[in-house]
Amino acid sequence: MAAILFAAAAVLVVATVAIMLVARSRVAAPPAAAAAPSPTQVRTEAATIVAAARTEALAIREATTEEVAVRSAALEAREAALAERERTWRDRRAIFDERRFAHRKRREEIDERGAEVGAAREEVRRTVAERAAADRETAERLVLESLEAELEAERAERVAQLVAEETAEPEAAVRTLLVGAVERQSESHVDTAPRLSPINLEGLDETHRERLLTALQVVAESTGTDLGVDNEREQATLRGLDPVGREVARQASIEVLDRGVQAADVPPLLLRTRHRLSAAIEDLGERAMWEMAMEGRPELAELLGVLHYRFSYGQNALLHCKETGYLCGVLAAELGLPQSAAREAGTLHDIGKAVDHDVEGSHAIIGGELLLILGIDPTIAHAVKAHHFDVEPSTDLAMLTICADAISASRPGARRDTLAAYLARLEQLQGIATRHPQVERAFPLQAGREVRIFVKAGKVTDPEMPALTGEIAREIESEMQYPGVIKVTLIRETQAIATAPVQVGRSAEPLEPVLAGAATKRRRRRKKRKGNGEGDAGGSAGETEPASAD
Repeated sequence: MAAILFAAAAVLVVATVAIMLVARSRVAAPPAAAAAPSPTQVRTEAATIVAAARTEALAIREATTEEVAVRSAALEAREAALAERERTWRDRRAIFDERRFAHRKRREEIDERGAEVGAAREEVRRTVAERAAADRETAERLVLESLEAELEAERAERVAQLVAEETAEPEAAVRTLLVGAVERQSESHVDTAPRLSPINLEGLDETHRERLLTALQVVAESTGTDLGVDNEREQATLRGLDPVGREVARQASIEVLDRGVQAADVPPLLLRTRHRLSAAIEDLGERAMWEMAMEGRPELAELLGVLHYRFSYGQNALLHCKETGYLCGVLAAELGLPQSAAREAGTLHDIGKAVDHDVEGSHAIIGGELLLILGIDPTIAHAVKAHHFDVEPSTDLAMLTICADAISASRPGARRDTLAAYLARLEQLQGIATRHPQVERAFPLQAGREVRIFVKAGKVTDPEMPALTGEIAREIESEMQYPGVIKVTLIRETQAIATAPVQVGRSAEPLEPVLAGAATKRRRRRKKRKGNGEGDAGGSAGETEPASAD
């Protein structure tokens, strides 16, 4: 700013001096001298002097402005470098404070551990002194107590290892035999039993809809089923507990829908359907008894035929009974027991499900009493009663029936649960595992047949894991109902984590490239402004640019 004012003052002084010299020459020149210069020459000379002074002042101002720009850029670069250094030192100070805090904490931990070591050392000295002063009997008792504690911690693991070693080969052989038996029983995988399906009412006018619902109501009342109508989905459903009545209702409803039978014609239709279904049930029962090489009264064949229309978790009851009888016979053959009795016990183990909708009680007890009435061997009746432990099993045949029933029910694809029951079982399994304080997370796998449990490494040691695994397995066995077996797997994981410190001592950038870049930008801006102002170069001598232009 001072340089600009100085240049403007110099221009004014030069112009004033030029005007004074011209005036003095006019006054002092004698009349006899040479011809005086004309006013035009004087003005031209004065304009030349003013232009030279103005040019010199502009050059001085440009040089001064460039010097100021360079120094300003240098000052800004130095300020940026100082700010970067200040930030670096601030980061270093923060890291230093963190390390000092960590060092203090580590020092406190070392002091605490030192105190613990000192206390432990003192305890060891006291114990050594006591043991050294003990007599022979006391020393033997202490040694035995220590050995018992160690053996108790290792007992569960050693027992599990010995059991695995003893049963490794037989278990593999038994698994091979059972898989082969299940694969040969291919009929159990083909379920041709009919099931109720909703009756579609869509597209019927009010008259036909009312007529159809009236006829279906008569069918429901005659067969002991319930008629449900869903107006939103336009469907009608017949539901009931009696498997025979449910099948009669299904066949009659199909004929009513196809033929448009009215309510008055439903009773004769139901009578014909019952006769036809009775013959089919008897034929199914006799065929099942022939396939399993069984003998018995006709009532037994009728009860077996009824099981064709009975389901348990989506599994057909008759096919399940036949598969259980076949597996029970295979197991009896491997053990040297009578195959015919085993096959008959397995086939008849769920015979009580044919009448459990009419008789109160467990189907196992109902089936056993029913078999005694029909003149079946009491040993087989006992196996039927005991296959769900309603009666304590006391014979090999009863245990074979229990095993075959569990295999048939738990094989892949045998049964299907509803979504709600499936989720409830998984949630119960997870809840039993996670209620222990040593457990961190639990994940049921394989549709609830396995649960993997992650324990907290700080709350349970490796020798304690077999005992915890056995405890959880016993709780699952006592609190849950499930087919097959559930495998419990405990996982203990120890992690160690370390973090490398941040690297902060970065060197500051050199100032020369920064200054050169700033000067180049300033020079480009000045040339641009100068190019825009060339049209005003011929202004008056007294014009000056505002000081704020730069």
